[in-house]
Amino acid sequence: MSLVEQRNRFLSFAFTSADILVETDSSCRITYTAGAVAALGSSQAGTDSDGVGDPLESRIDRTSRPILKALVRRLKPGHRLGPVRITIDGREAQLCGWSLGDDSRIRWSISFNAMHAPDDVDPQAFERSAEGAIASARNTGTDMAMSVLRIEAGDDIERLIGPANAEQLRTSVAASCALAIGNDGVARQIDAARTALIHARSVDLAGLRDEVMATLKGFDLGEADVRIESVCDAPELEPEIAVQAFLHAINEAADSGKALDVISLQETADRLMHETRKRMTELRTTIAGRVIEPHAQPIVDLETGKVHHYELLLRLPGGRPIEESVGFAESTGLIHEIDYAMTEIAAQFLRDDFDRPALAVNLSGKSLTNMAWAKKFLALLADLKIDRSRLMFELTETASVKNIKAANNVIAKIRERGHAVCLDDFGAGAAGFHYLRDFPADVVKIDGSYVRNASRSERDTILLRGMIDLCNALGTETVAEMIESEASAKLMRELGVRYGQGFYFGKPVALKELKDPRINKTRAA
Repeated sequence: MSLVEQRNRFLSFAFTSADILVETDSSCRITYTAGAVAALGSSQAGTDSDGVGDPLESRIDRTSRPILKALVRRLKPGHRLGPVRITIDGREAQLCGWSLGDDSRIRWSISFNAMHAPDDVDPQAFERSAEGAIASARNTGTDMAMSVLRIEAGDDIERLIGPANAEQLRTSVAASCALAIGNDGVARQIDAARTALIHARSVDLAGLRDEVMATLKGFDLGEADVRIESVCDAPELEPEIAVQAFLHAINEAADSGKALDVISLQETADRLMHETRKRMTELRTTIAGRVIEPHAQPIVDLETGKVHHYELLLRLPGGRPIEESVGFAESTGLIHEIDYAMTEIAAQFLRDDFDRPALAVNLSGKSLTNMAWAKKFLALLADLKIDRSRLMFELTETASVKNIKAANNVIAKIRERGHAVCLDDFGAGAAGFHYLRDFPADVVKIDGSYVRNASRSERDTILLRGMIDLCNALGTETVAEMIESEASAKLMRELGVRYGQGFYFGKPVALKELKDPRINKTRAA
C-alpha cells in the first residue's frame, strides 16, 4: 500500500469518529487543523479561519476552557486524554487528545453531538444519567461509589474571591471532577462548596483532591481544604431510589450538622439512606393508597364576602399537616406523585356533583419541569369531564423553578384547557418580580408575611401596595393570604386586593365535609 493510500485510510478512520482534527504544540497553540474547521468557533480576531496560530482555548467556550487546561495537566505520552464534554459556540462536543511522546505535539479530535438536552432544559438530566450509570455498572459488575467533594474555605467563596473568580473556580472544579470520574461517571455541583459524584470505586479520589487543592491555591485559597467523603453503591436499592436517597442524604447530613467524624460516613450514609428509603416507601404507599384526608380552606371575594373557591391542602387523617413530608417529597422527587394524586382527588370531587365549590390544587415547580410527569398530567386534564373554570392550579415556590421555559410551556397548556393559574407566595424567596415577567398567570397570591406586617409597618405597606398596583396594572387578580382580622381584611380591600384567605374567613375543613358552599359559611369582609 502506498503512503497516499495509508494516509487516506487513516484519515477516513479518523473522520468516522470525529468532525475536526486539531494539532497543537505543547502550549496548546494550534499548528494544524482538518475537517469541519468552520465549526471550530471564531478566531481571536473575530474572523473565521483554519485556526492555525490561535490558542486552542480561544476556539472553545469560556466555560469549557478549564476542562482543556485540566486535560493538559493530565497529559502523559502514550495515553489518550478524554473523551470529555465541552461546548463550542454553545454546541456540545466531545474532546479527545493524544500525545505520542516522540515530539511535543498534541493531537486532538472534536466530535459534535447530534442532540443534547442540557440541565437547564432538562432538569432531570443528572438524575437520569446517574441512574443509568449505576444500572450499567451493575450489569457489567463494576463496583460503584457515591461521593461528595466539599471545599472548606472558612467563608463564602464568592465573598472571598469575587463573583467572577468564583465562577471560574466552579468551572475548574467541575472540569477536574469530570476528568477524574471519566465518561462512565456523573457529577453535579450541588452548591458553591459541594459536588456530588457517581463513579467507579477505582477512581483516584486522592489525585482529584490534590488537583482541586492546586486549583484553590491558584485562586489564593491556599488555606482552604478539600474533603471527599464516599459511600459504596447499595445494590439492594433500585438505581432511581439509590440516587434520590443519596442526594437527600447529602442535604440532610449538611442541614443536621451530624458529626461524621464520630460515626463513620459509611454507617451514617447507610442509616440515612435506609431511613430515606423507608420514608419514601411509606409516603408513596400513603399517596397511592389515598391514606390521606385532604382539607380545603376558603378564599373569599373581599367585595362580596362570598367564597370564590377553596384551596386544596394535603393532610393526614385527623387533619394533621404534613409540611415536613412535602419538603421531603420535594427533595426526593415524590412531589410529582403528590401533585398528580391531589389533582385526581379534586377532579373526582368536582365530577361527583356539579354544584360543589371550585378548588385550587397546588403544583410544585419541580413537577412542572418534569417532562414525563407533565405529559401524564396534561393527559389527565384532557380527559376531565368538569366545568374547567372550577378547577385552578397554584404554582408553589417550595422548589425554585430554574427551567422557566419548560414550566411556562406546561402552564400555557393548562390555561389553554380552561384552568386558571395562580402564582403562590409572591414576594417570598425565589418568587420575585421576575415571576410576573416569566409566567403567564391569572392570579397572584401575595405572601402572608407582607399581609401580617402591613398594619404595623409602613415599609411593608408601601411594598404591598406596589405589588398590588403592579398586578392590577398587568390585569392579574390578587389574593392576600394570612388575613386573621377584620381590620386586615378591610386594609387589603382598600389597597385593591380582590380575594382574601386566612383564619378570619375560615380554617381548613375536611374535603369530604365540603359538599355545598352554603354549609360552610364564611365571614363577609
